[in-house]
Amino acid sequence: MRLDRRQFIGASGAAMLLAGCQQSTTPKASDRIDRIGIQTYTLREALAQDFVGTFEMIKDVGYDYVELNRRDFSERSPAELKQILNDLGLPSPITHVDYDSLADRASEVGDIAGELGCEHVILPWITDEQRNLDAYKSHAAMLNRAAETLKAYGVQVGYHNHQFEFFDLGGGETGMGILLNETDPDLVAFELDLFWVALTGTDIVDLFTKNPGRFKYCHVKDLAGDASAYRDSVDFPTIVSKFMKNVGEGELPFESYFVARETAGFQYFVAEHDNPPQPFRESIATSYETMRAMRF
Repeated sequence: MRLDRRQFIGASGAAMLLAGCQQSTTPKASDRIDRIGIQTYTLREALAQDFVGTFEMIKDVGYDYVELNRRDFSERSPAELKQILNDLGLPSPITHVDYDSLADRASEVGDIAGELGCEHVILPWITDEQRNLDAYKSHAAMLNRAAETLKAYGVQVGYHNHQFEFFDLGGGETGMGILLNETDPDLVAFELDLFWVALTGTDIVDLFTKNPGRFKYCHVKDLAGDASAYRDSVDFPTIVSKFMKNVGEGELPFESYFVARETAGFQYFVAEHDNPPQPFRESIATSYETMRAMRF
């Protein structure tokens, strides 16, 4: 694996510190990411061409688990998908689900999660018309209701952000603030997408400090370049093409986030790229190897 300059400096600094303290050169388990997942949305094009072969590639690269999305079981039953994953020894502890299913058919979501072996279901997207102040309050109430229902199935509910949740809705209120403040911490967790939060200029560690333990999951994807002009933009295709990178090919200081992982509440670290460059295997291997090499 070729380390970029940021990775090399981080790895070298960690090694020097350990040597100076006369400690073992083997990092403690708490100093690294023990289990690395990947969101299958990253490989939607590959999955459409070779479904089983793409999961085989994920396993062969070294990923420990997959985070599913509804596309994965839209053309096959959850039981069929689970059998494929079982055959590969590839767990699926998390899946994304759509808004209407979570809001109107939470019990059905619980049944599907059970078939897939998922203990966590996450809402990954809300539409343009769902992004006003009153709507966010409704979303928070819906997440609480769905989470209460799914609790009986042994399933945790989560919410995944983009950048629009951090837009000012007036008086300094944001959608993210409403969701964090009005969802029950015992029922609803958050999947923090580090790329989209960084794009907004938010102080990420300060976000952890102000909302300790709320961020059980994180999406790890990198950002390169000055994206400040796009902080209030929803031009997703341009943002992704100009700034989103495989992990290790951008500039985000992941180690400075992950050193505060206990404050954040992180338990799941999931690689993702909305439009990875081909070959896909090389892209997902770059992210995996960079995450595996991180020390904090």
